Amino acid sequence: MLGKLLGRLVAGTALVASCAAGAQEPVVVGIANFGPHPALDQSVSGFKQELARLGYVDGKNVRFVYSDANFTPAMIPQILNQIEANKPSVILTVTTPVSQAAITSVSDKRIPLVFVLISDPVAAGLVPNWNQGGPRFVGSASAMDYDAVLEFARQIFPDAKKFGVLYAPGEANDVVAMKSIEGAAKRAGLALQAVSVDSAIDVQQRTQMLSGVDFVYAIGSSLVQSSMPALASVTDRYRIPILSAETELIKKGVVAVSYAASYQVQGAHAARLAAELLKGRKTTDLAPIKPGRKDYAALISRKKFAQLGKPVPAAFEHCNCFVD
Repeated sequence: MLGKLLGRLVAGTALVASCAAGAQEPVVVGIANFGPHPALDQSVSGFKQELARLGYVDGKNVRFVYSDANFTPAMIPQILNQIEANKPSVILTVTTPVSQAAITSVSDKRIPLVFVLISDPVAAGLVPNWNQGGPRFVGSASAMDYDAVLEFARQIFPDAKKFGVLYAPGEANDVVAMKSIEGAAKRAGLALQAVSVDSAIDVQQRTQMLSGVDFVYAIGSSLVQSSMPALASVTDRYRIPILSAETELIKKGVVAVSYAASYQVQGAHAARLAAELLKGRKTTDLAPIKPGRKDYAALISRKKFAQLGKPVPAAFEHCNCFVD
């Protein structure tokens, strides 16, 4: 009897040991962000939510390692090194500066990299073309359809003849965006006044150069979007509405209208690519994803239009796009 009991105990112990040995550690997914900002945070949130939908649930079979550079370029290599030290199976890089730095800062070339919120990954040197991922990178591009943006601008600002744009010449995304906007402006029959900004300190002064425009289009620039309150403090004085490529600040009364591809959806696109890489596919097996028109949405602030003394066109009165 005692022998049978000992036999069962040994067998039970062996079973527990076997289960423990077979238990898998959670997959580590790194997230390297340029800094805390509503737009960037939405993409990270969309990335995590879509991974969970695909079966990679935080705290169960996946562990996220997050770090950001607080919008300080010199800190980017450091945060990437911290993430790499956790031996991630894939790393999400948010914005162009972080993604470009990852090529040299992430020394283990076996770790696949997924970018998000990059206007042109080809120009940024991350992928060879729009049909194939690079040897280390694939991702979700935020390439805007500026013809669609300005078509919308003509509808929401029907009397507009001229618009202004601030951009950072040191950011690859901004340079690419401006080339596309110039062409779209000509096709839309709108005059464009572009003003370069080198740092956040310059924003208020440079925005004054746009005093004669009918609206300002705030592109999805890290520098411009992080300085939106300063930009709006000037445009409000001139009663110039802002059309933004970022959706969060309209809810805070900073801008009058936004029209953009959802940052959350862009993060979800990146998650689908990351899931394929976690299954063993290579970055070169996949292609970058661009947002389609179905991913775009408009938000309008009646309160801001009234504050600026501008009417909301009657064509929008029944749209499901007002935030107030």
